[in-house]
Amino acid sequence: MNADLLNKLYEVTDEEKDILAGNKINKSIYTETTDFTVDSAKISEWEKLIDIRKHTRFAPFPKHKHNYIELIYNCSGETVHRVNDSEKITLGQGELLLLGTNAVHEVDYAGEKDIAVNFIIKPEFFSTTMGIVGYGNTIYNYIMSELSLKGDAGYILFKVAEVLPIQNLIENLIYSLYFAPNRNYASQNLTMGLIFSELSNETENFDVQPLRYEREIALKTAQYIENSYRDAKLSVISEELHISQVSLCKIIKKSLGSTFKNLLQKKRLAEAEKLIKNTDIPITEIIYSVGYENTNFFYKLFSEQFHCSPKTYRQIYAPKNAMENSVVNKIKKGR
Repeated sequence: MNADLLNKLYEVTDEEKDILAGNKINKSIYTETTDFTVDSAKISEWEKLIDIRKHTRFAPFPKHKHNYIELIYNCSGETVHRVNDSEKITLGQGELLLLGTNAVHEVDYAGEKDIAVNFIIKPEFFSTTMGIVGYGNTIYNYIMSELSLKGDAGYILFKVAEVLPIQNLIENLIYSLYFAPNRNYASQNLTMGLIFSELSNETENFDVQPLRYEREIALKTAQYIENSYRDAKLSVISEELHISQVSLCKIIKKSLGSTFKNLLQKKRLAEAEKLIKNTDIPITEIIYSVGYENTNFFYKLFSEQFHCSPKTYRQIYAPKNAMENSVVNKIKKGR
């Protein structure tokens, strides 16, 4: 992390000064309720879909919940977390911990050089920015299922300290939210969307709260669709997982919110849409490359999803997308 940025984060806050003077965590900073549910309205501006708060050092942070999804990034040193009374989760430098709204969370004492920041992500973010960025990404669907208000309040640990695109995006967002909070909110939302998009590609670096059987099946199915969408078949993954197709379909529907067929279709269309926007590859070649053999069927599906033909879509969005890619590349590279 940039040294100047990190030095700023090392500075002792007024809350931390109060703790160093011998006081406990002041719960009134975070909530007005008797139960300790951290309220985004208390610690974040109402118009922001995402915000940031540095983790409070020099005292254990007691058990609490959040009425938002929390993404914790460890900037330096380490922080030790417990989720749902689990064994301790040690978050090292550059690692991320994602918590759902139902998760019961507590944090051990953090010292002077143990710096973590908490991203406050309001539910509306996932129906706006991530509704666009996450389209067709089956792993994203799995993540959202894990963090759903109706879910098991699990956690996902991302060991991505060596993944430079994610580290660059995170550092840029910390700077924007923590040190330039009045910057364009849309740009900040897009950066967080890109972070989730990149995290969705890092399934080998997931550590998920001990998986129930159905959650493990759902994750492996999601990984299969993401990695093998061109020729993915329900019968193949069913055989690999040693589960009947009927049972597998029920688990997929329950855990991922859609059928295997629809998830596969969304993934193929999403990949096709990227190629149509970003390349000059003939559309017929794109159709075959994403796993369709019947071009008429593809044209029908594409038109239903995007409300125009692939050719028209390319004519309309390719020039606009070239400009957007320029902005995205700047965001990924840093401030």
